[in-house]
Amino acid sequence: MAPSFNDENSLFNFVVKEGNGVKGLVDLGLIEVPDRYIQPPHHRINKKQAAGSHENLIIDLSEFDGPNHEQVVKAIAHASETLGFFQVVNHGVPLELLESLKVVAHQFFGQPVEKKAVYLKGVSPTPLVQYGTSFVPENEKAWDWKDFVTMIYTNDAEAREFWPNDCK
Repeated sequence: MAPSFNDENSLFNFVVKEGNGVKGLVDLGLIEVPDRYIQPPHHRINKKQAAGSHENLIIDLSEFDGPNHEQVVKAIAHASETLGFFQVVNHGVPLELLESLKVVAHQFFGQPVEKKAVYLKGVSPTPLVQYGTSFVPENEKAWDWKDFVTMIYTNDAEAREFWPNDCK
């Protein structure tokens, strides 16, 4: 039987401090989203607005460096401000690279918690790699239903030295 995490501290400790994240909640077989992850109604996406904005969800980046630069920037800003997400096409990133990134992400997040927790925000041995869930969970009214790893690329040598082996 999956725990309910009705106690705010036990949820914070499990998800944030111990580094289990959202994946840890899912792996436990959690059947109900904890209240801490539920956005207040005024912060939620307006479904009617989103349904009518389908054309704004796909942004063509082939025009970014051309004469329509301002239109592309406005489309990105509009989608970000009204929907919070969008899809980009014609970005020039090879499909093989995108597929390899998905494989690497699955490898990283599929590791035991102890291996990922080395890179937890606040204890990571390097500022170039940060693992976490919400960005500032101590201050957020509602946490994001996500786990993330941020890896800053400065040069090949630092990437080889500091990035997790599964992500090189």
